[in-house]
Amino acid sequence: MKKILLLIYLISSGFLFSQSENEEYFNLGIELYNNGNYNEAIIKFKEIIEKGEHSENLYFNLGNAYYKVNDIPNSIFYYEKALKLNPKNNDVLNNLAFSKNMLIDNIENLPKNQVSEFLNSISETLNVNQWLTLGITFLYLFLITFILYFFSTKSALKKNYFIVFSILFFLFFSSIFVGLNKFEKQKSDIEAIIFENKIDFRTEPNYRSEILFNLHEGTKVVIKEELNDWALVEIADGNKGWIELQSIKKIY
Repeated sequence: MKKILLLIYLISSGFLFSQSENEEYFNLGIELYNNGNYNEAIIKFKEIIEKGEHSENLYFNLGNAYYKVNDIPNSIFYYEKALKLNPKNNDVLNNLAFSKNMLIDNIENLPKNQVSEFLNSISETLNVNQWLTLGITFLYLFLITFILYFFSTKSALKKNYFIVFSILFFLFFSSIFVGLNKFEKQKSDIEAIIFENKIDFRTEPNYRSEILFNLHEGTKVVIKEELNDWALVEIADGNKGWIELQSIKKIY
C-alpha cells in the first residue's frame, strides 16, 4: 500500500512540476514577446509543445510571434491549429485574416448553398470533444427525465415528462451525430499548409507529369489521397493536383 501511495505521489508531483515548468516557460515567452524578442519567444513556446503541452492560447501566441518575424506560413499554421481547438476564437480568426492578406496567392472559395453553410456554421460552434460531451450530458438528462416519467403517477406530469425527454433524446442524437460526423470529416480531410516558396501542382504523382498550376507558401490545402511521397490535395476553389508531401505540413 505504501508503495502505491509513493508511486501516486511521484506521478502527481511530476505532473505538477511539469505544469508549473510549462507555465513558467509560457510566461517567459510572453515577456520575451512583449519586449520584442520574438525569436526567443518562439523558442520558449516550442519548448512547451515539445513537452507535450497543447492549447489554443499557446498556438495563438506562437502564431503571433511568427507573424512578427514575417514567417507567414508558420503563423498561419499555428493559427489554424488554435482554431482546431476553438473554431470560434475571434482573436485567432482576426489575426489569421491579417496573415492571409500577406499571401501571394488569392484563392476564391467555392460557392456554398445556404443549407450547407448553415449546417457547417452550427458544426463549427464547438469542437468534436465538446459536441460529444454535450451529447452525453443530454443523454444523462434524458435518462433522469425518463425515470421521472416512468415513476410518475399523475397524467399531466407524465405528459410533460414525455415531451421533455423526447426533446432531450433528439438533442442527444443530434449532438452525437454532429460530433461523429465532424470527427470523420477531420479524419478523412486532413488540412495542411504549403511550406515551399513555390510548388507545382501536377496531374500525376511524378515529376514527368503535366504541371496544372503552381502556388506559394502559406496556402492551405486539403489532403485527399497520399501515395508514397506524394499527396493529392484540393484548394479552396475546388482545383486539385499532386504535390510532394515534404512541401506541406499537416494540421492536427
